[in-house]
Amino acid sequence: MKIVRALDKIIEVLTRVALFCSGLLLLAMAINVTYGVLTRYVFNAPSVYAIELTKILMIPALVIAVSYVQRNDRHLKVDFLATKLPNKVQTALFEIVVPITALFVTYVMVWKGWDAASYSFSINETSYSSWREPLWPVKFTIPIGYGLLFLVLVAQLCKGVARLFVGESKTSDGSEITTADGQV
Repeated sequence: MKIVRALDKIIEVLTRVALFCSGLLLLAMAINVTYGVLTRYVFNAPSVYAIELTKILMIPALVIAVSYVQRNDRHLKVDFLATKLPNKVQTALFEIVVPITALFVTYVMVWKGWDAASYSFSINETSYSSWREPLWPVKFTIPIGYGLLFLVLVAQLCKGVARLFVGESKTSDGSEITTADGQV
């Protein structure tokens, strides 16, 4: 059990670092868009790179933040039907069935994302814009971000199995019910 907690702490740190990096990328996008607007409307000299750089920063910002969102259960979910089910069924559905399904999708994204990024690196793929920036750094963020999501889903699945068989559960508002010894 100590190993699981240690791995959970490592995953927590990794997801927080990913969220911080995503925030930095979003800040860079905001500064870049502001620069593009200023050069276009104030100085009447539009930047040819502003929009391209924003597109490049958007993909990594979104992909690397998704692991934090999943780990902290901050995503949108339509659960108006599931909340009518018993707690054990909700636990099985949201913490076992959903992670197993997501693991398959995430595995394919890591596998195919790695293949695409490796190929992009091997041929030194560049964009078709006038800037001709390399695309492989952006493409490598996809398997990295989804790889971290894969780890989060495995940890979530392990916790879900423990909750289901130990008798712990979450209430309909997402708060956790603990056992008599205070363990979550």
